[in-house]
Amino acid sequence: MISVIIPMYNSEKYILDALRSALVQEVDKEIIVIDDCSFDKSLDTVLSYVKEHHNILKDKTRIIVRKNSKNMGVAATRNLGVDIAHGEYVAYLDADDMWRSDKLKKQLELIVSTNSDICNASREIIDENGESEGFLIGFDKEKISLADIEKSNHINCSAVLVKKELMKKYPMKHDRDAHEDYYAWLICLKNGARVCNINEPLLKYRDIKGSKSHNKFKAAIMTFKTYRYADYGFFKSLFMMPAYLINGVKKHKKQ
Repeated sequence: MISVIIPMYNSEKYILDALRSALVQEVDKEIIVIDDCSFDKSLDTVLSYVKEHHNILKDKTRIIVRKNSKNMGVAATRNLGVDIAHGEYVAYLDADDMWRSDKLKKQLELIVSTNSDICNASREIIDENGESEGFLIGFDKEKISLADIEKSNHINCSAVLVKKELMKKYPMKHDRDAHEDYYAWLICLKNGARVCNINEPLLKYRDIKGSKSHNKFKAAIMTFKTYRYADYGFFKSLFMMPAYLINGVKKHKKQ
């Protein structure tokens, strides 16, 4: 089984797009939606959808809906999802992103056949209305090494399928001032994790104005802090930054 983990915070506008894209995946799965104390109608939206479609869902997919007792942040919320997951693998899906319908099936086949720990995929950039912006972000190698992601984070959180035990061993951290997912991938690969890659846009990644990934200056500062949290020295981290900045531009490919 694959456990799909969807952290949710003020995601009323997009959450059903994400949820529906997870439900159509043709694999044995459960979906875990965790609300991180939203103050909009995100939780009500999900609960209403589950109630309305109960007769259809009950024989196909178990949906677990939780609400944090206090705001914990995205890293701790994803980690909670891992703790309660029943699957051998977990797939993270941010509440504003969507998957292509064959995403998990393709990744499951590859991660098993290559005996990998993580499977990554490319992504298509969409705008806030779900329309394509005409850009793909991908990586043209069949495997991703530590050296590859030290130059640029080629692994997007909503694009991965990963062994649950790996994420229990190396959970996400430092989401307040760094990239919690990039930190986790660096730590995983430093400890020998094997990453396979599908260079197809199986993820539709929503580019939202005001997000931490949209603000490139802020993202660069957070990347430097990510290197430091991942136990790279100060000067080594400075040395790695030019490659990050250059590759951040190069990896955007116009369709």
